[in-house]
Amino acid sequence: MELRSLGSTGERVSALCMGCWEIGGQAWGDFPAWGGVRLVQQAFDAGITTFDTAEVYGNGRSEVLLGEALYGRRDDAFIISKVGYLPGTDGAQSIQGAKQPRDYSPKRIRDACDLALRRLRTEYIDAYLLHDPPLHIVKHEAPFAVLEELQAAGKIRWWGISARTGQPETAVEAIRRWGAPVVETPYNAVDDGAGDELLPLAAEHGTGVFARSPFANGLILLSEAELAALPASDWRQSEMFRERLADAAGPRERIQDIADLRDELPYETAMRFVLGHEAASTCIVGLSNADDIAANTPVGDPPFLSAEEIAVIRGQVSR
Repeated sequence: MELRSLGSTGERVSALCMGCWEIGGQAWGDFPAWGGVRLVQQAFDAGITTFDTAEVYGNGRSEVLLGEALYGRRDDAFIISKVGYLPGTDGAQSIQGAKQPRDYSPKRIRDACDLALRRLRTEYIDAYLLHDPPLHIVKHEAPFAVLEELQAAGKIRWWGISARTGQPETAVEAIRRWGAPVVETPYNAVDDGAGDELLPLAAEHGTGVFARSPFANGLILLSEAELAALPASDWRQSEMFRERLADAAGPRERIQDIADLRDELPYETAMRFVLGHEAASTCIVGLSNADDIAANTPVGDPPFLSAEEIAVIRGQVSR
């Protein structure tokens, strides 16, 4: 699998990154613990050496499983984790409509980092990010001063923020105001706002970008039948998600058209759309089983989509 530069950090990350929210269980349905461990190890063996987790994924369970899976080969892996949501809500996705409690105070960040290090069974986290901070938090110096303090102590190597869907401006602010060396953002054919300012800015400043949700959580790929077959505990059974299906119709059609021209499947085109942007260091993709690994890993090698094909999918030009 292709290794790509993480901005100007000097790090190299695998083109595909395994998103580890699913192995935490809860919001995505049940996931057996040892099944999660084996899945991480299989992904690693297939060339995916970059992993994205957060303390709130399964209330720490995702980090525990990742730490167990990578024990003994930690130095060859790149781990991203996040802090902000308070454990007990699992990213708040399993409690639709409820308040999403978050805490970005210096004490909370320090304490959470120490706990994450224990769960991950490691002495350092490669990239530690504020998880979906609102814009007013990003304008405050205190959280970023603590992240720099943790970096100086060797507990984290790089820091930044993970922008919430529809809010790329928070990552823009983190780069412009604080010089964030890395950021994470949704970027796909449905939620493509990062392509307007954030990605060009990241390229200009040498900021590494972890691009997540290439399938828009399934909006791009799921049929009505496949959606109905998801477990009742899967957050995508919510009315909010179903309402967004109509908004995804245009991007879905354009991805299918490009996929047909390239003689590939739509999920491959959706991932190559992300990796085709020069600023995207890695594409975070959820994996549920060995078949997912076998299907997705070949997409981590070029050729990716051209700038023209990306513009077509974004609806900026017609083919």
